[in-house]
Amino acid sequence: MKKFIAIMLVATMLVVFVPFSTTLADDNNNDDDTFTIVWLSDTQDMSCYSYNHAMQTMGQWISNQKESLDIRYVVQTGDAVENGANPRYWDEFDLMLNEFKDEVPYIGAAGNHEVKKNGYLEYLQRPEVTSIPKENVYKNGEASFQTFEVNGYKFIIVATGFGIEEESIDWVNSVLQNHKDYLAILLYHDYMQTNGRFSINGKLMYRQIVALNPNVCLILCGHVCEGSHSVSSRVDTIDDNNDGTVDRNVNQLMYNYQSSGMDCGQLRTLLFNTENHSITVTTYSPVTEKYYRDWMNGDNYTFILKDAF
Repeated sequence: MKKFIAIMLVATMLVVFVPFSTTLADDNNNDDDTFTIVWLSDTQDMSCYSYNHAMQTMGQWISNQKESLDIRYVVQTGDAVENGANPRYWDEFDLMLNEFKDEVPYIGAAGNHEVKKNGYLEYLQRPEVTSIPKENVYKNGEASFQTFEVNGYKFIIVATGFGIEEESIDWVNSVLQNHKDYLAILLYHDYMQTNGRFSINGKLMYRQIVALNPNVCLILCGHVCEGSHSVSSRVDTIDDNNDGTVDRNVNQLMYNYQSSGMDCGQLRTLLFNTENHSITVTTYSPVTEKYYRDWMNGDNYTFILKDAF
């Protein structure tokens, strides 16, 4: 396997210009030890203003990188659109989704902007929601889960929409307990503030779900934006059997570039390495053809979560 070059996320400045023809796919040749999840967050301004045809460009990039990065899932942590009651915004979002929907599975958690006017009315009519098996959904899709397997590892992704986090706690715990042999990734919209702090909702989710389920290893979220963009992260170590030894690291990440204007198109790739149990995180925009740093993780180009699953 050629060395995966991951460029860290940015909180304050843009750094590297990279021609589209020399993006991640050309620097990586996936082997059996790695696979990728693409993470989208807070794309509402892009769906509203159609900056540089960003949504379609992002979808094309995901489709083009499917084989080289072995992309197994695309996840979205809310605020996909500016107003979930406006069909025009969903049409713009679909310019991205339609590029890869027949090639890569997708799961999202509704944000406050999807449900701010009519609640979940329009969101629950979306085809990516109605197509989820009924046994995998809570309240017709306000929360949902999907499973997949890679290299002998079983994963479950649980997505919980904005505003129903507390009422769905029992359902989420039941899903996780019924899939104890699956490594769990949780998607929320509101979970973390800046500087690694929990939001009020995140603190509740951590205490009543994350801490109680030994298979939870990764939480992704968005929502918070200070200035044009925000990043946040924290790692909590948990001793599940109270024997004085750490049993798992729980990585919790947030990113949001919703107000970046024409400097848009940011998406994150999570490269899972099943040999050393690491996740390499990269933020890249196929629209600007730039990589971005993350000031919370050393402001370096490589952002690696060790012993992550």
